[in-house]
Amino acid sequence: MNTRQSAEKEINDFLNSDESVILITGTHQYQKHILVLEAISEVKCPSILLFRANSMKNFGTILEDHTTTYKTGYGYKFGPHRVYVDSIKSTSWTKTPYAVDFSIVYPIDSVCKNNGKEKIIQDIVRRTNNKVFLISWTDNYDCSWLDEFIDRKVIYDVEEEDPEYHARMLKSLKKF
Repeated sequence: MNTRQSAEKEINDFLNSDESVILITGTHQYQKHILVLEAISEVKCPSILLFRANSMKNFGTILEDHTTTYKTGYGYKFGPHRVYVDSIKSTSWTKTPYAVDFSIVYPIDSVCKNNGKEKIIQDIVRRTNNKVFLISWTDNYDCSWLDEFIDRKVIYDVEEEDPEYHARMLKSLKKF
């Protein structure tokens, strides 16, 4: 089963491996990126994290903090880490540190439908010294074009926690 526990184990194994890029998919739409942030928060050594989203306006929702207006070029405190944010629009990358320890791209769905998708992923891989997390939202897009970049794939479904929601998500995927 693609449970939270198995996803946590896979993510922690990835963090402790020589692998560079992980793709996390599954029906748990709103918790996959949270799971990754929780895993990174356990890393004791201070680091720089880049979080790249589909839009700067979405960071309040994504990071569950509607009181902060997120902007590029500023390192937000996250335990011993600093989190920088930008979007899939290359114009937002100019204030982002060029060398980061960890990167999160969420939702990867928006990248999959973008004409410049390869450029977006190449940039994030180039900037990242340690680990890249590519995280889906709905799994409605073909991610096979990412295979050349990905070292590991993890599925995190909501089936165990909310079977009805899981079934609805699977049903919605069949429409595509």
